[in-house]
Order: sequence, then structure tokens, then C-alpha cells
Amino acid sequence: MIAAILLAAGQSTRMGRSKLELPWKNGQSIISHVVDVFLQADASPVLVVTGGMREAIEAALRGKEIELAHNPDFATGGMLSSIKVGLRTLEDRAIQAALISPADLPMLHPATVRRIIQAWEKNTPPILSPSYEKRRGHPVLVAKAEWEAILRLAEDRTLRDFLRQREQGISYLSVDDPGILYDLDTPEAYRKLMDLDG
Repeated sequence: MIAAILLAAGQSTRMGRSKLELPWKNGQSIISHVVDVFLQADASPVLVVTGGMREAIEAALRGKEIELAHNPDFATGGMLSSIKVGLRTLEDRAIQAALISPADLPMLHPATVRRIIQAWEKNTPPILSPSYEKRRGHPVLVAKAEWEAILRLAEDRTLRDFLRQREQGISYLSVDDPGILYDLDTPEAYRKLMDLDG
């Protein structure tokens, strides 16, 4: 089983409003669309970690075949604290690895996520990251044997710090999908991606 941990606990400070509730395709919100990307890629379970926008995110995802976990330290803990909540929620289950990703990657294609899963299943590296034009993106697939190292990270560390420490153990999968890079932090980024998608 390859799980997905989608990080949806941010406060959207630079966006000025809840970015994950913004509309995307077919009348869906961004969070709903991104969850569907991972469901279509057969990640299971898909776990969404919420924070300050908890009620709105849960409402947007009602009826989806997902799981939810809440990060009580969302305001002070940063992204790493949400990753830890996700890993702790899943660590006692028969899961081989987890795709870890921000939830604001609406340009990501299901086929790309499926390719990442298939590439990991073929060689089972400790860490597998997609890359586009030699730039590392999301989701990063982390084997269960590596979870404890993330859980031991100091609270002021980041996933990037973990990947830097484990650089020699990272396998890269080159993909033709710039969506692995396009997250949404500002109104300008949102407008740009809507134009690209259109």
C-alpha cells in the first residue's frame, strides 16, 4: 500500500484567503481536485492533514474516499509538524511508503503520480522524487523505513533539511509534468495557473 499525505494546514497568508477553497476545474475547489488526482492514481489511503481552515476543508471534501487528520500545532509548527501528524496517523498500518505533498498542486497529473508509485514499486528506493528539467518537485515518495528519521527531526527543521541529509539515498524520476513544481502561494500565481490551465 502506498499512502498519500496531503498537507492542507497552511493559513494562506500570502494568498489573503483560503487558497485550497479557490475554484478550479469543473466547479471543484483546488483541494477537491488535488485529492482526486491522488485517488485516480490509486494512492491508498489518501490522508489530508488540516489546520486553521479545518471546517472548510472538511466540508469541501465531504463524500470523498479519504481520511482526515488535524494538526493542532498548525499555527506555530510549520509544514514539518503536519508531515509528522500524517506519518504518526499511518505508522501502525501495513503501508509500505507515503507520497508527501502540499495540497496546492492543481496542475499535477494523475499519470505522473501513478508513474512515481510504479517506479518506486519496481526498485523500492528509500526516497523517490520526481524532477522536471532537473528541478525536484512533489510529491516525494518516502519508504516507511525512513519515517522515523523524519519524526525525529527538530521542530525547526523542514522536509528539505531531511532530503538534504538523505541526498545520497534519493532516486529521481524525470517526468514531463511541470505540475510537480506549480504550487499556489499568491493571487498572481493562481491567475497564472488558471490561464495556463485554460
